[in-house]
Amino acid sequence: MRRGAVVAWLLFAACGPAATGEPAPANLALHRPATGSAICKPGEEAEKAVNGLLASKTHDKFCSLQRPAWLRIDLQAQRELRGFTVKHAQAGGEAAAMNTREFALSVSDDGARWRQVAEVDDNVDAVSVHRIAPARARYVRLDVTQPAQDPADPATRIYELEAW
Repeated sequence: MRRGAVVAWLLFAACGPAATGEPAPANLALHRPATGSAICKPGEEAEKAVNGLLASKTHDKFCSLQRPAWLRIDLQAQRELRGFTVKHAQAGGEAAAMNTREFALSVSDDGARWRQVAEVDDNVDAVSVHRIAPARARYVRLDVTQPAQDPADPATRIYELEAW
């Protein structure tokens, strides 16, 4: 396991539900309908970010060259959300320099009006965990403003967006 993934896992273990005696969270976004900004190439569509796989750096990611990039998931019903896990480029075997640097997470009841629940402007980790105050929502959105560590790299690479 890579250093960034180990750090994220340790943070999740220390701060996540298991640390409070709660059962491990179910990924409410898994296999739900997903849409997103224009893709890098065929095979890197939005639904790859909710397929539960990290098997291949060319087959199991959502990739977009659009700036800002976005990814939207329909949870198909109102759900109580307590946090998110984002698996960035390095989690899928790509270089750490490709990890998403700046992004925000928002929720919505109707897919039109959004409430931002997390904002990150300095991520370097392969896996980032974002606990939020409990919020009920049907839709989840990831907005990426800086897709990689190098501002010149235009590609957003998201291997998984988990909502729990």
